[in-house]
Amino acid sequence: MKQAEKTRLTIDRILQAGIAEFGQNGYRGGRINAICDAGINKGLIYHHFKNKDDLYLACVEKSFADMAEAIETDMDKTGVPYYTARQHFFKTHDAEGRIFFEAAVNPPEHLRGPIAALKKPLDDLNRREFKKLLARQRLRPGISEDMAYTFSEAVVNGYHMAFRQRDCRDENFEEKLDRHEREGRQWIEMMLFGIVEKGD
Repeated sequence: MKQAEKTRLTIDRILQAGIAEFGQNGYRGGRINAICDAGINKGLIYHHFKNKDDLYLACVEKSFADMAEAIETDMDKTGVPYYTARQHFFKTHDAEGRIFFEAAVNPPEHLRGPIAALKKPLDDLNRREFKKLLARQRLRPGISEDMAYTFSEAVVNGYHMAFRQRDCRDENFEEKLDRHEREGRQWIEMMLFGIVEKGD
């Protein structure tokens, strides 16, 4: 086996162990020593990753990319809508789903910038799906697609802020995720169609 292949396999092993650890315990509770307990030499980890932050970001990047690819594949192969494919991903990729949830909704403050940059595969997918949604609607005069998407991003960011501030200590992860997805769709629907019925 060539050295490049050995290196790739080593990094893959580290990332899988890191995703399992951060998926289970989050950034704040995740420990390098626990990853070593999975049979990975600590020297190898620090040879490929500078520190915990570097490894966490690599795990986030892989989780985001895997999520975008899985959702697109599911939609293409089965014809299911975006949100159905998204729910299927969360049911079949528990650790990656947990990492996505933490990184998207309540990331470590000092890593917000790097995480936002790593969301590009998911942001691109969301933009394409939003464009499809808009194609079935009629925008108000003076509202461009870019303006609509920028506004939708602001709504999603506002929703994440509101979600973080709510007391949900009594909910387990599955309940939090289900509420996040369900209420997030409601916010998008309110953004698109308003919150009050027009009078006569």
